[in-house]
Amino acid sequence: MKNNLQTISSLLRLQGRRLSSEEAKAAVAESVRRIRTIALVHETLSREPGDDVAFLEIVRPLLRLAEEGLQSPDRPVRFTVQGDGGRLPSTVATPLSVVLTELLQNAVDHGFPEGSSGGDVVVVLDNTDGQLRIRVINDGRSLDPGFELNSATGLGLSIVRTLVTTELDGTIAMRTGQPDDFKAVGLGDQARATGTVVDLTVPV
Repeated sequence: MKNNLQTISSLLRLQGRRLSSEEAKAAVAESVRRIRTIALVHETLSREPGDDVAFLEIVRPLLRLAEEGLQSPDRPVRFTVQGDGGRLPSTVATPLSVVLTELLQNAVDHGFPEGSSGGDVVVVLDNTDGQLRIRVINDGRSLDPGFELNSATGLGLSIVRTLVTTELDGTIAMRTGQPDDFKAVGLGDQARATGTVVDLTVPV
């Protein structure tokens, strides 16, 4: 499976180099990124004895991929993970990995636009009483005042919403950050109503 996904990824990259439209190139690059995420899950699963996987062992390389692919010299973004997501079945770990990849992309694109001074993205994991809770918090730009997740039309957030609520039977919410949010993850004192917090809960 991993090798097949890598082959598809290579074919898409070849196709992307032949395109002249910047929008088409961006769409192909996003598809490659999503396929790489799923391939990463299968690579991790191939090293595990059963059909479940330590989610932290997937999250760490996902953050490294984000550092390599999403930040730039003029907007350095630091990605860190706190907590432990426990062991998850592959049927949960795979869509969750795609969700997390989309949330990291969204955090950088909207929290730290080109020309900004960069900042931090922290992923917090907690697996308690059969509920996996993931928080993605960034100290960049806050949400637009009129933002509504259920009305968001971007492909990335549409994928996130569909996977979390339909495939994983979970919940997801996005809001502007508050000082206590940043203190809890060690980001120090931040002004009120800055940054973005994403909270999702999935039964496991």
